[in-house]
Amino acid sequence: MQKPAFVLGERVILCSHDKGTKQRLILGIALVNNSWFYLVELMSPTLTQSLTISNRFSLVGEKSLMRVNV
Repeated sequence: MQKPAFVLGERVILCSHDKGTKQRLILGIALVNNSWFYLVELMSPTLTQSLTISNRFSLVGEKSLMRVNV
């Protein structure tokens, strides 16, 4: 079994078409059907609750993330 490409706390770029910041932190790692998935926050927390977004977190596949070079 291959090791995950990213580690907990690592800064990554979320490759998506939405606007706003795309840098995220890896908050969790899960092995699902022999593929690694990473828990990232899709939206930053806000002071007011949003009724349209029920879950700010998502499991994202390795191909949707890029390593941030610091």
